[in-house]
Amino acid sequence: MSTVPSTWKEIYRNEKGAVYQCDTTCRLILEFWDTHTAFSARDFLQFKRMVETVDLRQMALHTDDAYDVEILTPPRTDRCYVLTLCEIVQLRDLLNGARLMLELNSLLRERGCCLA
Repeated sequence: MSTVPSTWKEIYRNEKGAVYQCDTTCRLILEFWDTHTAFSARDFLQFKRMVETVDLRQMALHTDDAYDVEILTPPRTDRCYVLTLCEIVQLRDLLNGARLMLELNSLLRERGCCLA
């Protein structure tokens, strides 16, 4: 993966990418396929829901070419992802892991804990 600015804090990483938080711009940055896409918190959750709605079972069971890939366009970006079944699974893991870590961090802050 590429070098990231020092203002970005890694939220979650898997073998295909990472999600960072930038406190300077109040954005979440998705690193996937060696590209970076910045999201507001709302857009990040909307994109996560978009990825979750892809019917993996239907993609896996159909042999038609139309089911080989899914095209996803994140909100308020000029990026377009053309993803295979395996890539969607990896992206889901990345987004779910990041969401879980953000929720955990929020919970810890509510309880008065401080993460380094």
